[in-house]
Amino acid sequence: MYYLIGSIFLLISIWQFFVTWRTFINIKKSGDETTSPFITLALWNSLSFAIIFFTVGIGCFFSDFL
Repeated sequence: MYYLIGSIFLLISIWQFFVTWRTFINIKKSGDETTSPFITLALWNSLSFAIIFFTVGIGCFFSDFL
């Protein structure tokens, strides 16, 4: 059961990394003065969630929950 939960968290984290990177590249290409200044905060928040999900996913694989 913990392997299933860990796999789900790892898949979510990989997806979150991909979406964060894709958004960063899109803003880098087409961002101008009308781009919200809060996008930086949103990207950092997205990256932090991806790191947290990745850590939880790896933790599920290497922990002994009995």
